[in-house]
Amino acid sequence: MNTKKIIMIIVLFIVSLTALRLLWLELFKQPEQLYAEKGQLDVRDFDFQDSTLTLDGEWLFYPSQWLMDKEQPAQPMNIKIPGGWDTAFPEHERSPYGYGSYRLTLLVDPAETTTYSIRVPSVRSASEIYVNGRLLKKSGEIGKNLAETVAENVPFTVSFEAQGQSEIEIVIQAANFHDPRMGGIVRSIKFGQEDVIYRETLLSIVMQLLVAIVLLIHAGYAIILYLVGSKDKRLLYFSLLMVSMMFYYLLSNEDKLLTFWFSINYEWSFILVHLTAISMGYSMLRCIDQWLPPHFKPYKKAFAIICAIAVLVAILLPTYYLITIQIIYILIFAIAIMMTMMIVLSNSIKDIRNNIFVLLAIIAFMNSIIWAGLLMIMGNKVVFYPFDLIITIACLAIVWFQGFAKVHADTKAFALQLQKADKQKDEFLASTSHELRNPLHSIINISRAVLERETHALSNASVNDLETVLSVGKRMSLLLDDLLDVRSLQENTQKLQLGNVSIHTVVSGVLEMLRYTVEGKPVQFIHRIPADFQQVWADENRVTQIVLNLVHNAVKFTNEGYVSISGYTKDGMAKIVVEDTGIGMDRETMQRIFKPYEQGAAGKNIVEGGFGLGLSVSKRLIELQGGTLEVQSVLGKGSTFTFTLPLSNDIQDDVVTQSNNYKQEDMQIKSSIMATGIVDWSRPRILVVDDEPINLRVIETILTNDKYDVVTVTSGIKALECIQSQEWDLVISDVMMPKMSGYELVRLIRKQFSLTDLPVLLLTARSQPQYIEKGFLAGANDYVIKPVDALELKSRAEALTKVKRSVQERHRMEAAWLQAQIEPHFLFNTLNALLTLSETDSARTSKLVEALSDFLRESYNFQNVEALVPLENELRLIQAYLYIQQERFGNRIQVVWEIDAQQDILIPPLIIQPIVENALEHGILKRAEGGTVRICVMSHDDQLDISVSDDGVGMNEQKVAQLLQRTTHKSKSIGLLNTHLRLQQHYGQGLQISSKPNQGTTVSFMVLAKKAT
Repeated sequence: MNTKKIIMIIVLFIVSLTALRLLWLELFKQPEQLYAEKGQLDVRDFDFQDSTLTLDGEWLFYPSQWLMDKEQPAQPMNIKIPGGWDTAFPEHERSPYGYGSYRLTLLVDPAETTTYSIRVPSVRSASEIYVNGRLLKKSGEIGKNLAETVAENVPFTVSFEAQGQSEIEIVIQAANFHDPRMGGIVRSIKFGQEDVIYRETLLSIVMQLLVAIVLLIHAGYAIILYLVGSKDKRLLYFSLLMVSMMFYYLLSNEDKLLTFWFSINYEWSFILVHLTAISMGYSMLRCIDQWLPPHFKPYKKAFAIICAIAVLVAILLPTYYLITIQIIYILIFAIAIMMTMMIVLSNSIKDIRNNIFVLLAIIAFMNSIIWAGLLMIMGNKVVFYPFDLIITIACLAIVWFQGFAKVHADTKAFALQLQKADKQKDEFLASTSHELRNPLHSIINISRAVLERETHALSNASVNDLETVLSVGKRMSLLLDDLLDVRSLQENTQKLQLGNVSIHTVVSGVLEMLRYTVEGKPVQFIHRIPADFQQVWADENRVTQIVLNLVHNAVKFTNEGYVSISGYTKDGMAKIVVEDTGIGMDRETMQRIFKPYEQGAAGKNIVEGGFGLGLSVSKRLIELQGGTLEVQSVLGKGSTFTFTLPLSNDIQDDVVTQSNNYKQEDMQIKSSIMATGIVDWSRPRILVVDDEPINLRVIETILTNDKYDVVTVTSGIKALECIQSQEWDLVISDVMMPKMSGYELVRLIRKQFSLTDLPVLLLTARSQPQYIEKGFLAGANDYVIKPVDALELKSRAEALTKVKRSVQERHRMEAAWLQAQIEPHFLFNTLNALLTLSETDSARTSKLVEALSDFLRESYNFQNVEALVPLENELRLIQAYLYIQQERFGNRIQVVWEIDAQQDILIPPLIIQPIVENALEHGILKRAEGGTVRICVMSHDDQLDISVSDDGVGMNEQKVAQLLQRTTHKSKSIGLLNTHLRLQQHYGQGLQISSKPNQGTTVSFMVLAKKAT
């Protein structure tokens, strides 16, 4: 915001505050004030219907007398009300202390029978009120000395009826021996009709409650922000300020609402008022602690000490002395307010754009003070006005909330940056791991090949060295797997291959693999798991990884002693215990070792580093397999890790055995089929694309056998040339290639071939979901992570090469199935009709034979093998079918054609005829009189809207809902369900059916208007 806008906002704010205050004054505008003179007030002409009157003016005062004691009173004196009675006593006794009686006579209209009320806000410090000689209310106990008087200065209201009297005598007897300020009636007394007094009092109370609630809500907000936020103590001080202001207003205003809810005696009401004043002043300065100038900071402690002393004095000092030093509390409070306003104002002006609400809060507060002073000077008494204070608090709260909203936004931005950095770190580690795995696997494979080929030619030392290289390579490979697993576990993309696993075998292999790690160290491995230990149901590779991580972790932190692996079973779980005599851990370390990238504190005895991922990955992998991982350790004595895995059971064994049996049976069936030659199992053709000749050779070696014909090319451009010139069953392509990436190649293939027409398998070195998703979005059918696993590649290639063949076979089988749906009774009925007509009408017989011939020809037309046929073929089939049915049922079948479409548009075969057949058999022919079938084919832009309607028996909504459900459809003929499913396959949406009982049925659908080429 620029300066002009800020100035405009401030001006509008001031104008709004003034307008709101003037509106309030107008709403509660008092009529012309009447004043009492010499103890008498004439109110006969005053309109009490909507207004109240303050009984200000001259009352008669009887010092040191109880007017209601029935004794002859002394000569009274005139005294101004409201005000103290100090000057009413003899000059040598001028004092706020004493007792006396006030008397006022009201002249009223005797014809009025109204119920009046008197609202007495404050009479110090005990009082009784009499109307026409009758006691109506007491506040405390009046007495002639301190011992006889019980102070209780709380507001009260009394009501009475005029009862046709022309004069109302009001007598107030008061005593004050407690308050050293002023005694007697110190605030204006209100007089008026009962309902009007009640309404004004209630409004005043509601306004004060509104302020109290607003203050309390903001105090609650501040506490909540402190508890859930950054623990900024200024929030607590702001909350203390709000609560203190609430108590101050509830104690010091005319209605003193707090004394109405709680039994607070006279002394404690004074103490609480002074305590809240100190609390407001102190908390106000602490709220602006960050804005305090440097030269003021040394005085903070002194001010805090002064406030603490003032609090103690208020609690310990008697009320009499406390009131006499009240000016000190007023000064402390005033100094705090002035300092706060000056500091806040100066800082707001320096940066007014960011502190506009602070400035508005100051303006609202100053507006409240100025108006309070003006109304006091003018003597104008109105109902409590709360809005300036509410606006002040709201503006201050907005300042706080803005600050914390900014902190929250900054924290959120920082969190996003940290998340992004963490994600980039994980991606970097994953990418690096992938890049390292290929050369590492090459080292492992070459070492294994040399070891197998040259074992007899090498010395024992060389053989041992090569075996060590293989062990280290495997260990490095597992470390890289840890890095990749962290990523996949974080994204919940880890795949497990569960089966029966022998823990004894796994532990034996791991200990052999890690044997080199204890060479030169006085540490031995102890294998305590028996060979017949019950198998577990888990992923063998992951169990190996878990055991390796735990054992290697134990070796790393054990300088001497042993590392033992034992196990036992309990409650259907195998418990594997890895125990060491290493350095151990303290409680703090045990709480964080399972977090990623966390390790125990490195000491002088630890010479080996690591990523700190092993335990984190192991714990997560164990949990994914239904187990738990726990640790117990004593610093300096070693650690014990215990993990659990579910035991294998007979049911799972049966499942595995049954699965193997099915596989063997399937292989036998396939062998039998191939031997008999029932199906053509010709060799699928696979095109492999990779810019690395070595990778091409590896894949070719894996796939080249009696089952596949493999052709390799080194670029996407050459692959497109091969695809254009020959037919292929599968394309296998690397993702990262020069000039044309695998993604781009897939997109170009998909422009010509669908997912089923030519499947594509991508080879990628990156397993992150975004890269996999990118491949699928480009149009790939599947992917394999590099370095490729031979079994996985073969399995996926076999599955995908069958896709195209199965689609072609589906087209043929669908046409054959559709043709087989011509029910025998239709042919029998048609033949019977032919026999009947042949004896009576040869011409009709000839036409019927021709129609049957057309029907059969179109039904068995070889074009039905194709996915789409011309519309005219379908219409010709329907015409033949309807002609046959009309010959059989005569006038019971009426047909209306509405065709507005070109006849060469392609549609799925046998897609309209089943609907027409359904309309006849289950619609109009259910009625004795028959009905009409309407066939409508309309062309709209690039689509055909086709509908078949009848005026037959119709269906209810439940029956309509069941028609297209696979489980409820039991018809053996070509039915609506088959049509619905084929439409969904071709166009993504099926049939729309609307029907009402006895009104007919309409079946409609949409097809794309594709012309034959």
